[in-house]
Amino acid sequence: MPFQPLPDNGPQRTAASDVGLFVVRLFTAAAFFYYQLLEQLGQARNYFWEKAEWDLVNQFTDNGLPFPGILSVAFVIVFALSLAATTLGIFTRINALILLVLTGAILILPLDLSVSLNPQALVLYIGAFLGLACGGAGRASLDYRLAGRKSKKKNVI
Repeated sequence: MPFQPLPDNGPQRTAASDVGLFVVRLFTAAAFFYYQLLEQLGQARNYFWEKAEWDLVNQFTDNGLPFPGILSVAFVIVFALSLAATTLGIFTRINALILLVLTGAILILPLDLSVSLNPQALVLYIGAFLGLACGGAGRASLDYRLAGRKSKKKNVI
């Protein structure tokens, strides 16, 4: 029997698995942002504007990383932007891969972002980010909406 392509039934609706992926994206990013990153963003602002001491800069210096002042601010900002983009579902796989690398760096170096961040929580975050990097955001995301819009423009032309 020759290969028979599946018939095109038009645009597919969001399934329960897509809603599940949205919930995973939302709760993982919200939990990481609130419990681990929110305090670091405030300290980064104080370090940058008021020249206050910041423990993360000292941790980067102790680990021998170059330019610890610039790198620590960039680390926190990239982490926050990637979490926000992952929550919205825009460039989800790329942002989840960035989050996976940064979370792995926190685990390997080891960096203390907050009191509640332990290795078990980091492994859970790594698992969630790895799943999003491999599987994508599903249909309940901006990636899917923009891809559908792009294909509609191709069909019109």
